[in-house]
Amino acid sequence: MAVNNTIVIRTSDHNAHAQMLDATHPNVAEFCRRHKLELREFRGLKRGLWDWHACFNRLYMFEELIAEGHSGWVIYLDADAYIVDLNFAIADYLDSNSGYAGILVHSGATPEHWDINNGVMLFNLGHPITSLIIRDWIRRHEDILEEAEYLSEERPFYFGDQRILQHVLRDNPAWFGALRIETQDLMNSMHATFIRHHIRAITPDFDRRIALIRHEVDAIMKGPAADGPARPAISDKPS
Repeated sequence: MAVNNTIVIRTSDHNAHAQMLDATHPNVAEFCRRHKLELREFRGLKRGLWDWHACFNRLYMFEELIAEGHSGWVIYLDADAYIVDLNFAIADYLDSNSGYAGILVHSGATPEHWDINNGVMLFNLGHPITSLIIRDWIRRHEDILEEAEYLSEERPFYFGDQRILQHVLRDNPAWFGALRIETQDLMNSMHATFIRHHIRAITPDFDRRIALIRHEVDAIMKGPAADGPARPAISDKPS
């Protein structure tokens, strides 16, 4: 059992995005080693036909953890997400947010409160609301398995697991109210101080994006704070 009872999960297809996962793996693995977190990664398809269906793997990875009886935190990171502050006091941060079902970040794309970006998600499986969110997310995914958009070899624009989760939160305001919406200054953005996320919208060219990510990950791993002590977590008090 990992110290802190926290598991980090990541996933990709077996092809292009597996390269992205490989590029960020050393960074995330070092963070997990340093903080004694369990890391689970899956390449391929849990269910589906085309490579882009790997975006739904995270749903089934969460479901597997629920079935295992895991009751701690689960940190999900997209293949193009990585840790900037390797010494961030993650145990303290999660403990200070133990009353929440999860921690998500707004996408910034629209003013809708439920418009989150699910490339970085922290879910507390010890909270009763969390399993309701995940099971509804899976149910809605299974409802679209015969839709033309899902069966398309090319991923339709704005179609996938994130849109479904947004609709879950939109339709269940009480569930949304059980979540903490964290600032992009801390995570899930290009300027985040803890978990950075280099999304396709920032750099559409895949090869250039992976090269930039590799460059920054390398700099982080060699940086002056790489071997420093754990830093205090940012306060949970609202600014």
